[in-house]
Amino acid sequence: MTIPLLEFSVIATVRNERESIATFIDSLLMQTFAPAEIIIVDGVSTDGTLDILQGYARDGRITLISQDCNISQGRNLGIAAARHEWIAATDAGCRAEPTWLEQLARTAAGPDTPDVIAGNYAFETHNDFELASVLATDPPDREDSEQARYYPSSRSIAFRRSAWNAVAGYPEWLYAAEDTLYNIRLRELGLRFAFAREARVWWRPRQSLRGLYRQYFNYARGNGRIGLALYGYWSNIKTHGFFAAFALLGMLHPAFLLAAAAVGFSHVHRNLWPQARHAGLCTGRSVMIWKTLWLMEVVRIAGMYGFLAGRADRRKDPVFIREQAAWMGRDSLEVEPTVFGWQARMLIAASLAAAAFLAWQRV
Repeated sequence: MTIPLLEFSVIATVRNERESIATFIDSLLMQTFAPAEIIIVDGVSTDGTLDILQGYARDGRITLISQDCNISQGRNLGIAAARHEWIAATDAGCRAEPTWLEQLARTAAGPDTPDVIAGNYAFETHNDFELASVLATDPPDREDSEQARYYPSSRSIAFRRSAWNAVAGYPEWLYAAEDTLYNIRLRELGLRFAFAREARVWWRPRQSLRGLYRQYFNYARGNGRIGLALYGYWSNIKTHGFFAAFALLGMLHPAFLLAAAAVGFSHVHRNLWPQARHAGLCTGRSVMIWKTLWLMEVVRIAGMYGFLAGRADRRKDPVFIREQAAWMGRDSLEVEPTVFGWQARMLIAASLAAAAFLAWQRV
């Protein structure tokens, strides 16, 4: 099939990626379907990244913008400077497959005449921790789900400039979950999505437990700020609240420890075990079940605390509510659910009070 006669502007944001920036830029320059231009927005890197980018810019291989900005602002700066209708976006820290842009272009010229093309991504893992973190966080059926088509990461996406204009760009007031909100707004406006399964970029997951925790804390904080997945987060908080309550009451009577164990078992069985079991099956190593199980729980705890931080942000700083209402016509994606009935609130309050009383008596 002939490559379509379309011109794509490729834009990307970067900050402090000195170790990987040359690999990233070279992967864009070696595409089988050459981008009409490559625009890199550097958020004022301080580790030598900017010096490397300036070398590429002097040779005319990229257009460089260096300005203090967050990710959304950087993407909007790059898109505003682009000369073409079709925009392909990715992120530094990735490595685009040689056919990445070609696959996006073929999908753009396909019969569905899309406005938005969800690209794909894959993981480059170097050790068991990184592999387990991928198995713990990436759903096994992601490529065959609506998530792949309608919720693309902006590390691999293409869209018409008219689509970007329709939603007034990426939400610059939001640090994390900005591409999720962008996708939701594109879909709300009735724009047409297509999925380019073979348009892949590779990226390496976080390399430490602390990095993984912070990543999912920030994701959840962004979701808390925009009011996304409220029922799931509150249900997770309720489950962990019951577990903590029964565990604390176990200091008064061992029977409560059985209740805590029952809550914990139910949580693992319903929410964690199926994906952890899949990790063992797909790797052929039973140890990956337990590594994945552990990291899934770490990610859930990170999400729980990140979500609460995001909800607190909305209360402390009205800019989140005000800007979201101005950007999309309402100040939250979902209505706050009532997941804590009076029985749950009474139980948790009573257990905390009992534990506090017991601790006071032991002093």
